[in-house]
Amino acid sequence: MTHKNKTDTDVDRELATLAAARLEGAEVPTRVLLVPWGRVESTSGDFVVDEESARLVTEAYREHGTDLPIDYEHQTLGGKYTAPTGQAPAAGWIKRIEADEGVGIFAEVAWTPPTLEQLGARQYRYLSPVALIRKSDRKLVALHSVALTNKPAIANMQPIVNRADDVSGQTAEGALTALREQLALPEDCAELTVLVAAGRRLDDVARETELRAAHQRVTEAQRQGRLTAAQRDWALNLAQKDPQLFDEWLKNAPVVVPLGRLNPAETLNRSTARSGAAAESARAEYRAHPGLSALTSEEAYVAAAQREAE
Repeated sequence: MTHKNKTDTDVDRELATLAAARLEGAEVPTRVLLVPWGRVESTSGDFVVDEESARLVTEAYREHGTDLPIDYEHQTLGGKYTAPTGQAPAAGWIKRIEADEGVGIFAEVAWTPPTLEQLGARQYRYLSPVALIRKSDRKLVALHSVALTNKPAIANMQPIVNRADDVSGQTAEGALTALREQLALPEDCAELTVLVAAGRRLDDVARETELRAAHQRVTEAQRQGRLTAAQRDWALNLAQKDPQLFDEWLKNAPVVVPLGRLNPAETLNRSTARSGAAAESARAEYRAHPGLSALTSEEAYVAAAQREAE
């Protein structure tokens, strides 16, 4: 078999690289997590990734107009990260950035052949982004670059190639060993203990995801001026218990807070009038949404609206 412009050695090297990228059944992914969603714990300082962050990061990437580099150990930053050779070879190139709401910011990556071999052999396991953070609210707004490393700054960062990515042909003991490692359990931990710990972790993740989504819904309602500060607690409860009912309420809820005005100065008469109007609006709103009765009484709902209006 002949290959134009390629020697037999070149072809053998390419085949070896592809084979190495699938060692132990673990295939190197081209879609990888760059930053998880929510409050991100990092040794360089915690920061936040939310809908605004995702929009700003993707916009910054598109405006830059070129592929974003993935290097080794942050060598493109120079200074203390400079390699002895002075070079900063690319491990891969980010071709696209997109957000998966509630999960994180992901990238489509074209890996270089040497990196495919290293990742397949698990010589490198993690990504570490160089994050640009807005000081005022600690939100991620852009990415400078991303590095391959074995000591990521982000806590609990998932590995690029996970032993559990492909379970075909994997033994039960192999699966238990992988779970013990992921859950940071002792190597001699009993099977039942591993399964219980895994179940608890899944429950924790589900609760964290639900709570994060509920906070986002309530914050958006307040941003639109459709929810007062006094109503936040019951709104958060509703958003967690029945997100669909909350979305239906939000779709029909009137604007009750003047946008851009946090502490408007009002006279007593105007305050009284506003309180009465808020009570009528809250009462009509409560009666239009029967599901609210499972969370609070009509009197409490109206009283909360009046307190905020005053």
